[in-house]
Amino acid sequence: MTTPIEAALRTQLVEAVAERDALRAQLEGDLPKATRWLQRKVWRQAHALDTLNRRVTRQRFVLRTLDQLGRSLTTAEFRAARAQIADPLLGVRIDDPDAA
Repeated sequence: MTTPIEAALRTQLVEAVAERDALRAQLEGDLPKATRWLQRKVWRQAHALDTLNRRVTRQRFVLRTLDQLGRSLTTAEFRAARAQIADPLLGVRIDDPDAA
C-alpha cells in the first residue's frame, strides 16, 4: 500500500513526464499535442482551485456558525476534523502553522 506522500510524489513524477513529452512535442513542431497537454493541465488546475474554494467556503461557514454559537470546537470535534485531512503536508501545517 502506498503512503499519501508516495502517491503525491508519483503524481508529481507523472506530471513532470507529461510536461517533458509536451515540450518535446513542441520542439518537434507538434503544437496541437503540446496545446492539448497545456489545456488539460489548466482544466485540472481549475478543477483543483474550484474544489479548494468550495472547501474554504464550507470552513468559513462552519467558523461563522461556531462564532454565532459563541463557542469553539471541542477537542473531539477538532480531532475528528483533523483525522479527515488527507494531505500529510496540510496536517503538518495545522499542527505547526509556522511550518509552511
